[in-house]
Amino acid sequence: MARLFISLYLFIAVSLVGLSAGLERIFFTQAESSNMQLLGPVFEAALQQNIDMRSFIQSLGGTLEVRSIGDIAWSDNNLQKLHNGQVIVLSDSNVTEQIYIIDNQSQLLEISLPISRPSSGQFLLYSVLFFLLLGGVIAFWIRPLWRDLSSLEKTVSNVKPDGSIEQNTINKSSLIYPIAKSLNNMGRQITQLMQNQRELSGAVTHEFRTPLARLKFALAMNPPAQSNPWLDMQKDVNELENLVQEMLDYASTDARIPEMNLSEIPIKQLCQQLMHRLKETHLAHLNIRVYGDDPHVLADEHFIERAIENLVLNGARFAKKALEIHVIRQKKVIQICIEDDGIGVAKSMRKKIFSPFFRPDESRDRQQGGAGLGLAIVKRIVDWHQGQCYVTEGELGGAKFIISLPNHF
Repeated sequence: MARLFISLYLFIAVSLVGLSAGLERIFFTQAESSNMQLLGPVFEAALQQNIDMRSFIQSLGGTLEVRSIGDIAWSDNNLQKLHNGQVIVLSDSNVTEQIYIIDNQSQLLEISLPISRPSSGQFLLYSVLFFLLLGGVIAFWIRPLWRDLSSLEKTVSNVKPDGSIEQNTINKSSLIYPIAKSLNNMGRQITQLMQNQRELSGAVTHEFRTPLARLKFALAMNPPAQSNPWLDMQKDVNELENLVQEMLDYASTDARIPEMNLSEIPIKQLCQQLMHRLKETHLAHLNIRVYGDDPHVLADEHFIERAIENLVLNGARFAKKALEIHVIRQKKVIQICIEDDGIGVAKSMRKKIFSPFFRPDESRDRQQGGAGLGLAIVKRIVDWHQGQCYVTEGELGGAKFIISLPNHF
C-alpha cells in the first residue's frame, strides 16, 4: 500500500508542476513576448513620423525618461541595433517592460510600460484546460489500476463449489500485486482448511464405524458383566474416547498458533524424564536408552515434550526390542533423534507420513490404534518453533525420526 500511495503522490505532484509550467508558457509568456515584438515597430514608426513620444507613451500608461547610452552595459549586438534605429526590449517580469530606442536627437529614450495582465477569459480558458488535462493524466494513471482491480474482483467473486477461489494472474509490476499475492495466499489457506475439514469428517466416519459396529453386535448379545464380550465392549468405548481426544487435539492445533512460553530447556534431561515416565506403561517390553549431548533449547517445554512423546509412542508401537533417543548438538541446530528397530518407513512414504490422517499401512496401523494424527501434531509443533522434522532409516534397522530445532546458544 505504501508503494501505491507514493506512486500516486509523485505522479500527481509531477503532473501539477508540468501542466502549470506548460500552460503558463503557452498562455502568458508567449502573450508577453508577442506584445513586445508588436511594440517595437510601433515606436519606430512613431519616431519616423515625429509624433510627440511623451504624450504617446502616457496614452499607453507608460513613462518616458532620457538616459545616457553609457548608463547600461550594452552588448555589441544590441548597441549596433540601437545605432541602426532598432528597438531593444528589456523586461522586468514583476513590474514593467522597458523599451530603448535612440530618437532623432540621438538621445536614448527609456520607455517603461506596465506588464499586460491576462484577461478573465484567458484565466477561464487556462483553468478549464488545466483541470481537463489533470483529469486526463490521472485517468491515464488509474486505467491499469482499474483494470487490475476489475480482474481481482472477478476472481474473488467466482467462488468454486468446494469453497475455494481461483488464483489471480496480476502482473508483478502492478501496484496492487501485493494485494493480489495476499489474496492468492488466502485462497490456498482456505482450500487447505476445506480439505482438512473434509478429511476430518471422513476420518471421523471411518474411524468410528468399526468400534461402533462391534458395540452394536455386542449389545445385541447382551453379555453379562465382566465377561469377555463385556470387556471387549469396554475396550471399544476406550478406543472411541481416544479417537475423539486425538481429533480434538489436532483440531486445537489447527485453529491457531498458541501463545508460546519459551524458556531454556535441558533437552536431554527432558527426554530422560519422559522415557522414565513411559517405561512402565508403553515401553515395558523395550530396551530404552537416551544418550548424546546435553544442550539447552529455547522452546515451549509443554509442546516440545508433547512432540517427543508422540514420536516415542509411535516408535513403541512398531519397535521389536529397542528404542533410543540420541541428542546431537550442532553449530546451528540441535537434533533430537528417536529411533526404533521396527520395520521402518518406505522412502516413498517419508514425505507424506507427517500429513494428517495418513497411514502407510491401513491394516497394520489400525491394529496399532490411532487416527493418523500424532505425527501431524508433531510437525505442527516443530513448525511453531521454526524447526524441521523428518524421517530416515536408522542404525537399528527401523525408522529414525528427527526433530531439528534452531540452536540459540
